[in-house]
Amino acid sequence: MPRVSRERGAILAVITVLLALVLVIALTAAIARRATGPQRAAASDRALAIAREALIAHAASRPLDEIVGPGYLPCPDLDDDGWAEPTCGSLTGETGQWQRLGRLPWKTLGLPDLRDAFGERLWYAVSSRHKGLLNCAASPACLDMGPEAAIGTITVRDAAGNVLHDGTAAGPYEPGKGGAVAVVIAPGPPLARWSGLGVAATIQERTCGPGQCNAAGRCLTEPPTLTPRCDPANYLDRAPGPAYSDEDNARFVDRNDAAGRPGNRDGFILGPVASHDGTVWVNDRLAAVSYDDLMARVMQRVAQEVATCLRNYAARPENRGRLPWAAPLCRSRSSDPATRWAEASGVRFGRIPDTPFLASLRDSEATMDDRWPPDCRIADATGDTSGTLRPTWWSAWKRHVFYSVAPAGSAAAEAAAACDPLGCLFVADEAGDPVPPGHRFAVLVAGPPLLLDSGRQSRGSSADGDAREWLEGANADLRRLNANPAAPGCDADPSLPPGPGTPAANRVATLATRALNDVVVAGP
Repeated sequence: MPRVSRERGAILAVITVLLALVLVIALTAAIARRATGPQRAAASDRALAIAREALIAHAASRPLDEIVGPGYLPCPDLDDDGWAEPTCGSLTGETGQWQRLGRLPWKTLGLPDLRDAFGERLWYAVSSRHKGLLNCAASPACLDMGPEAAIGTITVRDAAGNVLHDGTAAGPYEPGKGGAVAVVIAPGPPLARWSGLGVAATIQERTCGPGQCNAAGRCLTEPPTLTPRCDPANYLDRAPGPAYSDEDNARFVDRNDAAGRPGNRDGFILGPVASHDGTVWVNDRLAAVSYDDLMARVMQRVAQEVATCLRNYAARPENRGRLPWAAPLCRSRSSDPATRWAEASGVRFGRIPDTPFLASLRDSEATMDDRWPPDCRIADATGDTSGTLRPTWWSAWKRHVFYSVAPAGSAAAEAAAACDPLGCLFVADEAGDPVPPGHRFAVLVAGPPLLLDSGRQSRGSSADGDAREWLEGANADLRRLNANPAAPGCDADPSLPPGPGTPAANRVATLATRALNDVVVAGP
C-alpha cells in the first residue's frame, strides 16, 4: 500500500474514533439532563470510562525520545483551565502531595469537556510513580518505568471500606496487588460534608468570589485551592468514621519510598456511602487505573518501538532484509557490559544486542550496518544503543526485552531468504500449530514474574541467563533454536541436549493466559 494511502487511512481512523467519542459524550450529556437515579449513575460511569481509557492511551502512546519512555501520566489540572500542570511534586511523593489531586486535564488528553451526570467536571489523582515527569533526565529511578518499578501508590476502598488497591504494597513479584496508578472521580452534586463526630457538617460551596476567577472560570488565586471552585473539599466527600477508615476523598497520600509508603493507607473510597439512617456522606463515583490496566499497554508500546527499529534496520538497502544476531543469555552475567550485551554469530534467540553489530558485520562480509537506523528510539542520534553512557528509558527495559531472528532474516553474505516452515518464525495457535504467514523476527517483552506450577519466576541477576525465568511456554522454548552452548565462552545449558539447535522450535505464543504474560510483536 502506498505511504500516502496508509497515512490517509490512519487519519480517517483517528477522525472516526474522535467522532465516536464526541457522540458518546454528547449522548451522555443528553441522558444526564433528563435522567434520575440509576440512569444518572450510568451516565457518570460512562464519562469515567472514557477518561480512564484516555489516561491509559496517553501513558502508552505519548511521544518518546532517547531518554524518556512510555508509562507516564499527566499531572492534574489545579486551576480548572483544562490543562495539566507542569509539575506535581517529587518522585518519592515527599513534597507536592496536594498537587497530585485536581481536575482531569481534559485538554491535555485531547478530550472534549468531559462531565459527569450532574454537569461537573471530573477530578483526578495520579500516583507519584507515574506522575508527569520534569527534570529527571539524570535520574535512573525516575526513568525506570519497567514492570518491577512502575507500581501504583494509591489505595482505593470499596463502599464498605474494604481495600481494592493497596498503595502500601510494593512487592516486585506481585505488582498487580499494589496500589492504583490513577483515580478518576465523578463528584456528583454538592452535599453536606462529614466534618467528624460531634462536628456539624459543612455544605460544599462551588463558587468563584470577586477576583478569584477570570471570565473563562479559571481560578486565579495562589494556590488555586483558595478559590472554592478549585478546592477539592467542595467536590469530593469524606466517609463517616473508622468503619470506613475515615477516608477523605479530598486528600490522599502516595509516597513512593519505603519509609513513607505505609502512609498510603490514606486513599479514596467509592461512593455511595451512607450511614444507618440513610444519610449519604459520599456520592463520589470512582474509576481506578490499575497496574494491570496500564502495564500491558506499555509493554506493547515497548515491543512496537523495538520492532520498528528492527524493521527499519532490515529495510535499509544495504541490509537487504537481514537482521543482527541476538545477544546470548549465557553471557548475561559477564562483568564486561560490552560482552554481556554483544551479539554472537549464529545466536537466533537472546536479548536485543547493543551496537556495534560486529558479528553481523563479519558474517555478512561487511555488507550490513553495525548501527541502528535513524529515528530508532532505543538508540542515540548516531545509531549507538542508548543507555551505555547515561541512564535512559531503554536502560530500565532492556533486561525485559527478548528477540528471536529466523534463518530467513539472519546475517549472511546474501540477501534475506524467502520464508519456509523452518526458515521463519510462526505464531502458534491454541494447539501450538503454526499460523501463516511466517516472520523473520519476533520481539518478546517479559511481563511481571508469574507464580507457575514449577514455582515463582525470579528477577534476580542470577536469573538473567535463563529464559524460563522471564518467558513462558513456546516463547521460553525459543532458546532451543540456539546451539548448546549458544556462544563461545558459554557453558552448556543443562536443560537442553548439547549440540546444534532445534529448527522446529520456531513458534511464538501470543495468547495471554494465567501461565503466559509475554507481549509479542512479530516482524515481516
